[in-house]
Amino acid sequence: MGLGYLSSLKNPLRTRMFAWWYFTIAGGFLLLGINRWLLGQRAGLVLAQFAAAAAFVLFGWMSWGRE
Repeated sequence: MGLGYLSSLKNPLRTRMFAWWYFTIAGGFLLLGINRWLLGQRAGLVLAQFAAAAAFVLFGWMSWGRE
């Protein structure tokens, strides 16, 4: 295997696309958590969905800052 896989990791457009992907997933978990909260689902499950959203925001933020 060559070193081509290393150059793809340094592509700033690719890392920004991954960041937006993570932000989109976070938005989905956030909307799902709000929906389930309004429907009266147990608080622990809603908090788990909010925690997943926060984790994906963190992943996106970490991907966005990487050059």
